[in-house]
Amino acid sequence: MKSHRKKYEKRNKKIKKIKLITCLVIIILLAISLITVLARYITNNINNHLMESKEFYFYSDKLKEDGQDYQIDNWSGVEDYTITINMNSMENNLKKASYDIPYSITYSCSDNIICQLNKTEGIIYSSTNSDYFTIKITPNTIMENGDKAWVKIYVKSDAEYKKELKAEFKFIVGKENVSYQIDDEENSNYFELNITNTQSYYIVAEAFDSYKVGQRIDVNTYLSLSDEKKQKCYSGEITIKFDPTKVQIDMTDKNYLKSKDIKTINVNGYKYINEITVNVDALSSENLRFYKTDKTQDYSYPLENNDCILDISIK
Repeated sequence: MKSHRKKYEKRNKKIKKIKLITCLVIIILLAISLITVLARYITNNINNHLMESKEFYFYSDKLKEDGQDYQIDNWSGVEDYTITINMNSMENNLKKASYDIPYSITYSCSDNIICQLNKTEGIIYSSTNSDYFTIKITPNTIMENGDKAWVKIYVKSDAEYKKELKAEFKFIVGKENVSYQIDDEENSNYFELNITNTQSYYIVAEAFDSYKVGQRIDVNTYLSLSDEKKQKCYSGEITIKFDPTKVQIDMTDKNYLKSKDIKTINVNGYKYINEITVNVDALSSENLRFYKTDKTQDYSYPLENNDCILDISIK
């Protein structure tokens, strides 16, 4: 019996010893990790302090020393996407580098895109304390909805002091569309209809030059057209029908003023607008204001149990 008890106590001591050793190992690993992070933080702070004491300022609007992640949703996966990176050599309006800072640019990207820098080297001149470069993203394969691509950009200063800035841009191919929502609340006299057009193209509605009806043209081509030819194209064309006894459109709204195909109905001997068609430019959003005859209503949409008070169709 005593022998059995001794074996039991011996086994318990062994288990406790193993647990103690395991805890010590975990504590040591955590301590090493914290020390490493702290050391890096202290080193970076010391380096930054030394750099600032020598008027070395090296920054970007998108790239960071510890890296920065960006995600671009609803990319068409068909057209080019250009990223502009702005560089500067100033801490603020009072602290600026008094000398030129040259820098080099590198990148890596996923296999389903081609990346092109407009330059691989740059100089932030002391006269302006700013510079910029661009990188163009071009798909090199057919991309489907939900496909992903990425590019990582690195910039290193080539001056006396060394510093690297970096960022990763992730692209997710999504269906370009026109969406809408209504922002409203009880006891408000009006609500706002917000229309967002994520389409990056225009469609020719009336033939001109070599363009045929139904043909797509990209944003840059559209912007190069004359005003007369722009009128023959559309991107997000939305027709809005509504009951004027419940809601009435703000006739001073800028989007109403440039709308087309306005229709009216007679209500108790008076003409009321009950349908309009508006165009929303590609990659943009617009608001339309509607006044409520019953301000206690909340016409927010989408909202659970709420049907849209407006009948909206998108071309």
